[in-house]
Amino acid sequence: MDDPPKKFKPANVVSVASAHMLHDVYSSFFAPLLPLLTEKLGFTYAVAGMLSVVQKLPSLLNPLIGFVADRFAVRSAIIAAPVLTITAMGLIGIAPSTALLAVLMFTCGISAAVFHVTAPVLMRRVSGNRIGRGMSFFMFGGEIARTAGPLLVTAAVSWWGLEGTWRLIPLGWVASLLIFLNLRTIDKRHIHRFRKTGHSPLIKTLREVAPFFAQVAPILLFRGFPKTALTLFLPAYMVERGCSITVAAIALAFLELAGAGGVLLAGSWSDRAGRKPILLAIMLVSPVLMYLFTYASGAWLWVLLGFMGLVFFASTPVFMAMIHDLDSDRPTFANGIFMTVSFAAGSIVALCVGFLADRFGFAQTYQITAALSLCAIPPTLFIRDRSGK
Repeated sequence: MDDPPKKFKPANVVSVASAHMLHDVYSSFFAPLLPLLTEKLGFTYAVAGMLSVVQKLPSLLNPLIGFVADRFAVRSAIIAAPVLTITAMGLIGIAPSTALLAVLMFTCGISAAVFHVTAPVLMRRVSGNRIGRGMSFFMFGGEIARTAGPLLVTAAVSWWGLEGTWRLIPLGWVASLLIFLNLRTIDKRHIHRFRKTGHSPLIKTLREVAPFFAQVAPILLFRGFPKTALTLFLPAYMVERGCSITVAAIALAFLELAGAGGVLLAGSWSDRAGRKPILLAIMLVSPVLMYLFTYASGAWLWVLLGFMGLVFFASTPVFMAMIHDLDSDRPTFANGIFMTVSFAAGSIVALCVGFLADRFGFAQTYQITAALSLCAIPPTLFIRDRSGK
C-alpha cells in the first residue's frame, strides 16, 4: 500500500498529543509529592535520584521495543501504556515502603518506555512534511500534562491526603477510553506503515544512525543536569527555601506551562531556521538563566522560572525532528535508540544531582549544573543539520 499523502493532519496530531498529555499527567506525580514521600518514608535526595533511575531502567529496552513496533500496529500500545501509568502512579501515595514505591516507579517506567518509543513515530506519520511542527505538538501535550499533573495531585492531597491519590485512577481510565475512541479515527494507512516489509538489515540501520547518536549523547548528558535539577527537585528546592508544598507545586506547574510554549515554538522554528541554530541558542541561554535563578527572589524568581521553561524544554522536539530527518526505514527503532540514550543520560544525571543536593544543598547544586551544561555547546557545534535549512 502506498504511503498516505504528506499532509499535516491536525485532528490526528491532536489525538496523539492528547494521549501524550494523559500519560504524562500521571507520570509527573513523583516530583511534586517528593517532599511528602521523603517525610513519610524517610529516604534522602540521593535515594530519590535512585528511584528516578529505577523508573528509567526499562528505557534500556527501547531499541527492542522499537524493533518490534516497526513490525506491528502500535495504536493499542499507545493507549495501553497510559492505563498502566495511571494505575501505578495513582498508587504511589499509599506505598508503605521505599521498595514498593520503587516497584510502582519501575512499572511506570515500562509503560513510559513503550509509549515514548511508539507514539512519536505515529506522530511523524500524521505530521506529513511538517515534522518539526508535529513534534512540537507532541511535546506540547507532554508539557501541558506536567503543568496540570502537579496541580492535580496536590489538589488530591489537599482533599484526601497523601494516601488518597488512588482516587485519581478511575478519572484516568475514563479519559483513556475517550482518547482510544478518538485514536480509532486515524487513517489505517498510517497504522499499516508500521508493518512495512523489506526493511534494511538491522546492522545497516545501526551504521547509518550511530554517528548521529554518538554526537547527541554528550549533549543530552550535559543538558540533562540543569533540566533534571529543575524537573525532579524544584518542589524540594522551593520547600527548602521556606515555601509550602502548594506553592512548590505551583512553581513546577508554572515552569512546565512555560515549557509548553517553548516546545510548541521550537519545532516550528527549527523547520524554518534549521535545527542547529535553534539548539545553539538554547545551549547558550540555559546556563545563564539557571545561574541567575539561584540568586532570584520574589517576582524575579517567577520571571526566571518562566524564561527557563521556555528555553530548557525546547531542545526535545528539535532533537526528535532531527531523528526523523535521518529518514531511516526503521523510524521506531531509531526513536527507541534516542529514548534509550536520553533516559540513560537522565538516570546518570538524577543520581549525580541527588548526591550533590545532599552534600551541598540545592542552591550550590543548581550552580554546578549550570556550569556543567556549558559542556554541551562544543558537540552541538559539530552536529550535522539535515533539515535542509
